[in-house]
Amino acid sequence: MRRYMDAWSSEHFVKDSDLRWSAWIQGYFTISEPSDPSSERIWGRNFQELYTRDITLLALGDVKGMVGLDVAGGAGDYSLVLASLGARMACQDLSAGSIEAGRERASKAGLEIDYRIGDAESLQFGDEEFDFVLTTDFFEHISIEQKRKVLSEISRVLKPGGTLVVKTPNLTYLRLTVVLKRIMALVRLRSPRIYIAHTRNNPDCEHHGLSTFREMEGLLSEEFFVSTERIPLLIRRSRLPKWLGRWLFGFWPLTEHLILRSRKSVFVPVSDSLALLD
Repeated sequence: MRRYMDAWSSEHFVKDSDLRWSAWIQGYFTISEPSDPSSERIWGRNFQELYTRDITLLALGDVKGMVGLDVAGGAGDYSLVLASLGARMACQDLSAGSIEAGRERASKAGLEIDYRIGDAESLQFGDEEFDFVLTTDFFEHISIEQKRKVLSEISRVLKPGGTLVVKTPNLTYLRLTVVLKRIMALVRLRSPRIYIAHTRNNPDCEHHGLSTFREMEGLLSEEFFVSTERIPLLIRRSRLPKWLGRWLFGFWPLTEHLILRSRKSVFVPVSDSLALLD
């Protein structure tokens, strides 16, 4: 039987001097800090991360000619890719520094993106402006009440029937993996005091708003979103047999990220608008 190489599991490394402004978009992350200050750091390209981003963007469908908003999008790297695919993109983020960096990147790429500085709880756009909205790696940073306000704003700026895609870490997956790590630590006679990254001040508490599928689906339902779908991810780990990763595909407790695609109600907003004609 012929064996096929899984390109998504391949490895590629570069030095500082090899990196370009687009390093994050290409999926490069620091993996080695040199002991000698005169030496260069080593960066590895994380193809699993790029695969996850692919699955997230493809959940939007064909975006050519559509108008989209990237909520809390930082420098708008997702917006750059979507604009390259033919979407007319806007990006709003609270960080003025990130927005300025995004404008510089868009200029280098020759793309027009409408960048706005502002809180996601108050989107600086009119009602029903967008065909789709994307928000990635943001909801883990905010409380459940803030999520309600953000989703309410997203619903406001989406057209009836518009698509929302949300990507955020899966709390259930993180809890299970921490339990396994604690068990392995005990077996190796090490401290089991292991916690989910970015919680309990290790090294920060930025991910205090981690969610489960059920919680996010409930919040979407509160804002009259319909046809909510869970998007599965294939798990690839160096110590995980490929057959096991394929077998676990679609097993939601072991899906690393929540990727949800949902549609804004059509009948609720349209029927309300028609009622104003009396």
